[in-house]
Amino acid sequence: MTQPQSETISPPENFPVTWDAADAQRSWERDAMHFPHALTPLAGDYVGDAIVSGFNYRLERHQLPLRIHGRIVNGYVYLSDEMLFAPAEREQAMQLMQQARRTQASVLRAYWDHKVMPTLQSAYQWMRETPNESCSLMELAEQWDQLWQHIRHIYGLHFMCNSGSYTALNQLADLYESFTPDAKPSDALVLVQGLDRELQQVQSDLHQLTMQARALPAVAAHIGDHRDTTMDDVRRVEGGAQFVDALQTFLNKHGHLGQAFEDVYEPSWADEPARVIVEVRKRLLHRSADPAALRQRLIAEGDALAAQTRARLQDQPELLQKFEEALALARDVGPLTEDHNYWIDRMLHAHARRFMLSVSKRMSAEGMLAAADDIFFLHRSEVAEALRAPRDLRALISAHRSDHARWQTLQPPAWLGQPPRNEPVSNRFANPVNLENTAELLRGVGACKGVARGPARVVLTLNDFAKVQPNDILVCPASNPTWIPLFGIIAGLVTDTGGVLSHAAVVSREFGVPSVVGTGNATQLIRDGQLIEVDGSAGMVRMLEGEAKTADRR
Repeated sequence: MTQPQSETISPPENFPVTWDAADAQRSWERDAMHFPHALTPLAGDYVGDAIVSGFNYRLERHQLPLRIHGRIVNGYVYLSDEMLFAPAEREQAMQLMQQARRTQASVLRAYWDHKVMPTLQSAYQWMRETPNESCSLMELAEQWDQLWQHIRHIYGLHFMCNSGSYTALNQLADLYESFTPDAKPSDALVLVQGLDRELQQVQSDLHQLTMQARALPAVAAHIGDHRDTTMDDVRRVEGGAQFVDALQTFLNKHGHLGQAFEDVYEPSWADEPARVIVEVRKRLLHRSADPAALRQRLIAEGDALAAQTRARLQDQPELLQKFEEALALARDVGPLTEDHNYWIDRMLHAHARRFMLSVSKRMSAEGMLAAADDIFFLHRSEVAEALRAPRDLRALISAHRSDHARWQTLQPPAWLGQPPRNEPVSNRFANPVNLENTAELLRGVGACKGVARGPARVVLTLNDFAKVQPNDILVCPASNPTWIPLFGIIAGLVTDTGGVLSHAAVVSREFGVPSVVGTGNATQLIRDGQLIEVDGSAGMVRMLEGEAKTADRR
């Protein structure tokens, strides 16, 4: 249960906060990993309603004494946990929650294959095939409500899955570190690197698409010479139709990717195919190796560590058996930490956005909206009300757009409401705590071993992707599977947020990119183009302004 605190945190003067009595007594932490920017009203509802309900779906289903609350404050996402147990019951409650996670991990593969995937396919088919263009507005209102029911249900499955997948990886890491006292946080996770089929397939298919472009001289020359070319432009080049067909095949498979963060306002690759052509261009101008060879090397490193571990434990059969069981489970369901993001976060995002735009098109035809993306500047309830009682929403949308533009200029505080109940605790997904960064040296968590030097490319939005070139060091708030094309060309990675099990950390290991995550404020302290060194083994980032101008990686 939430305990009242003695002093409320005072937010900045330009960041107004209005709480009801219950919310004022909670500690609210900003989620800067998934939502680094101010959200539009509809995107905020997508988070505050649908995603938060997904958190609680798992907690309620397992009868766990915890609830998550979410609030969108000036466009920024804040979360608070409510403990439904007395302080004296804390240890028992923690054990209950841990056991629920372990149980979910043990059945997760069957749950994913037989429950989650069929549900997703059915829901996505409904979103694609529902006739929003030909139905009445009243029928469209009903379909709008059904969309949100699907979103809520899918996010319930989402949190059932990531609970089990992260638990499997944490169990393996806990066990490995128990008999390897000097192990670094990411050492045990070498055992599962290179095994994520979806991430590896995206990288492989992008490589093959590049090879198809290279085999068509006129296409390769055109893409290389034109930074901002489009599918239509390429189609007019000799051999262009063949490449466009290959690109469309790629988009049919992976086109739901493309959003930099969890913001339903952001388009997918299928919406803006030119973004994929930009990534092909980088690979045409800077020839890269087949990712299959890198993957085999990474898997071999994991197998070698497993063999070394078995040799160390050969005289401890009980511990060896525990290791084998933990390793088998982690290799089986651990990759779902990213696969669920590919199939749920990214694919649901793309389908829901397309559905929302089809509703927007109908509302525009009825004179309620002026622009195709106006719907994102309405709340879910405002859309539903207007479909049932049509009215001109342009003035309301203008006001919401003005608010959103102002929110984007704000610097949101890390905490609101009451101070945290306890000192923040590090875990393998979230940021490390109590870091001390300087202008010369940043500290974080080493997520993937190795050292890389090169020019920093600070990427804060989707539009920044184009400036990242081969052998750059990517500096960003966080990442998800959409960022895979960048991971195929960068020399190193630095993030503001996350631990060794964050999305950015997992993806960096999948592609052998030396990385330091969870620095807290790298995107603020590192200048775009500044020469830096990333030490993924030590978890440090050094500023190298004035050193050699060429990037290297070792």
